Amino acid sequence: MPSSGHSVGVFFTWHARNFLPTTTARSGPSCTTASQSPAKPMSEDHNPLKIAIVGCGVAGLTAAWLLGRKHDVHLFEKNDYAGGHTRTLTVPDGADVDTPVDTGFIVMNHRNYPHFTKVLEQLGVALEDSSMTFSFYDQETHYGYSGNSFSALFPSLAYYFSPKHLSLVADLWRFARIGYRDLNSAFLEGKTLGEYCAIRGFGPAFLNHYLYPMGAAIWSSPIHEMHKFPAEPYLHFLENHGLLRLSNRPQWRYVKGGSCSYVRAMLRQFKNQPRLNAAPAGIQRRNGGVTLITHDGEAMDFDHVVIGTHADEALELLMDPSEREQSLLSPWRYQPNEVVLHTSPTHLPPKRKLWASWNFMREPGQSDQRPVSVSYYMNRLQNLQTKHDYIVTLNPGVEIPEERIINRTTLTHPLYSFESMATQPELREHNGTQNTWFCGSYFGYGFHEDAVRSAVEVAEGFGIEL
Repeated sequence: MPSSGHSVGVFFTWHARNFLPTTTARSGPSCTTASQSPAKPMSEDHNPLKIAIVGCGVAGLTAAWLLGRKHDVHLFEKNDYAGGHTRTLTVPDGADVDTPVDTGFIVMNHRNYPHFTKVLEQLGVALEDSSMTFSFYDQETHYGYSGNSFSALFPSLAYYFSPKHLSLVADLWRFARIGYRDLNSAFLEGKTLGEYCAIRGFGPAFLNHYLYPMGAAIWSSPIHEMHKFPAEPYLHFLENHGLLRLSNRPQWRYVKGGSCSYVRAMLRQFKNQPRLNAAPAGIQRRNGGVTLITHDGEAMDFDHVVIGTHADEALELLMDPSEREQSLLSPWRYQPNEVVLHTSPTHLPPKRKLWASWNFMREPGQSDQRPVSVSYYMNRLQNLQTKHDYIVTLNPGVEIPEERIINRTTLTHPLYSFESMATQPELREHNGTQNTWFCGSYFGYGFHEDAVRSAVEVAEGFGIEL
């Protein structure tokens, strides 16, 4: 689930001292044609502008929070709560009743989330330290390991004599060394991750039991998509998050009381509360302004609109998209992922000492074409002091006992390609054209910081600083 980070530097902690969901839930989230470069928006008499914000994920909320300092902001959200991928649920009953558990955005760090850090500081929202480790387990072969400790990396004597496992560990360290060097040259340019790894000779054990599963877990993407992932941004992301280094790694943190704490803090500052279950039917630009058409046929006029939805949804909302907007938004594809909050250990390694923060499980006969199955052990990630274990599993293949399920939902995440990532610089340049602004995590790597940064850039277009 984007909104976190991991790998050599974070998933192995024993050496050298990051969603617009549709829900079917038992308990809901507790948060509840002009093409020239635009000038900075300002009404002729310097009165506040009337601005529509479509989408109340972190991008839309941050844009509204900033723009609301000077302008009249109105928010529209298709779901029955504000927050998007920020979904904090509370345990509905039992010994741990009312315990907050995050099921979307979970962790961040100060180094790589500077804009989001500043937002939290201004809101007065507290953070706590988190533990980030990774495990892999194959249910068919019973091969598995974890980065919790050295004994978890080599969970039995047989692993010390396993050519496959020794190859994986050797390639892991070699990847950290070579990857850092290649990132600082032009070697990665134009190569997919699969092509790069083939050239550098990384073995199948490292690729299939570490690098591809880890990437699939980070970006909530099917395994088969990872070999097509552009190599340069992949390694750039790892380096930015301290994952190609064996020291000087960032401390990961979670939002105290659940990630919806910052959503609540934002909402308390809004003059106009979001309209929930109120996705516009369409957005039309005309007469130097913007008109939102509701599903009831009502036309609502605004000076500007900020679209903080996924890119594909943004394109669908535009009733009169320009050729440029179509070329910038149409390359973006999204992967739906089922997200289940539960208390069953069925999707964690059989040995408890292998339970990590992030747990990738390969099921018997599992095709790499199917969506990734990864489980987040929330007691470790959020330091939950509870009687029961709480797990968030993406796309469970093995059936989870119904009595252990607390909540089911679907979140969608962007699938990255050379074509989609090439649109990012021009999307920024296009912002403000026809009084229309775009923001969202797709402006970056798909994480919380990317969404917040894109919203800050929109606000800067109106002359408002974070």
